[in-house]
Amino acid sequence: MWKEWFSYSKLQRYGIITLSFLVVLCALFPFIHQTFIYTPDPILESNSFYAIDSFLNTLSYSKPKPKPSFSMVEEERPPTQKAERFYFDPNTVSTSELVRMGLSLKQAAVIENYRQKGGQFRQPEDFAKMYVIDSSLFAQIKPYIQIKPIKEPELKLAEKSTNEYEAPKKEETKIYLDLNTVDTLEITRIRGIGRGYARRIISYRQLLGGFYNINQLLEVYGFPQELLVSINDQVWVDTLAIKKININLVDYEELRKHPYLTDYQARAIIYYRETMGNYNSAKELTTNKLLDSSTYLKFRPYITLN
Repeated sequence: MWKEWFSYSKLQRYGIITLSFLVVLCALFPFIHQTFIYTPDPILESNSFYAIDSFLNTLSYSKPKPKPSFSMVEEERPPTQKAERFYFDPNTVSTSELVRMGLSLKQAAVIENYRQKGGQFRQPEDFAKMYVIDSSLFAQIKPYIQIKPIKEPELKLAEKSTNEYEAPKKEETKIYLDLNTVDTLEITRIRGIGRGYARRIISYRQLLGGFYNINQLLEVYGFPQELLVSINDQVWVDTLAIKKININLVDYEELRKHPYLTDYQARAIIYYRETMGNYNSAKELTTNKLLDSSTYLKFRPYITLN
């Protein structure tokens, strides 16, 4: 009787084989699907998530601005060590001794450069005329200034009677200074220009990039017309010393600092260059309405294209 349970017809045997094959196929389907059929979505991979995060971080990352190698504030700041006080002659004091007294390296270098050009200090107040020496620093070191008398060259006279000798007439030195190279101390030699005017003139010259006409002195704050008339024959300008601005290379931050341009005009010049390409002629600034004619005439001496 039990043999009846294990005896199958031909059709039943085919069915059992087919069913067994399907069971094995279902058991192996996940492996087959994972190996031969499944294609992973690149967005769902961990590496893709990392790349996306890196890209988003790049968009939100602001590149830090490099710290300028030169800082006027740092240069003018006195050394951190305690300043010493001792008697000195500004005509002979060394640079290291000036630094020991509390001056910065730049301040000491300016004084040394002035002496090398032939400058001399005849009284303590002459030391205060240096534009790198402020009033508070001068008040501290003034009691320690001891200037030795400067010996004038003696005239060797022949042995003659006094009534035969005629004293030579002292010739008056003509002052004729270039506004584009003169320093603060030299320009105060002109009658009517004190330390305050001297500092304003030098500061405005640095903003402009140099003077191309002595009438530009009237643009200096508080400079009167009468003073310009009185010094007209004592000053001149070397236009070769003017610092030119290449409008095909200059950036907005530098251009907007020029006294003759407004913030809007500086932006317009840069925007036109970035949109239309480099300028072929300075005249394009007026033909394209970037500058009005009066501003263009004042700004033209400072423009270069290469």
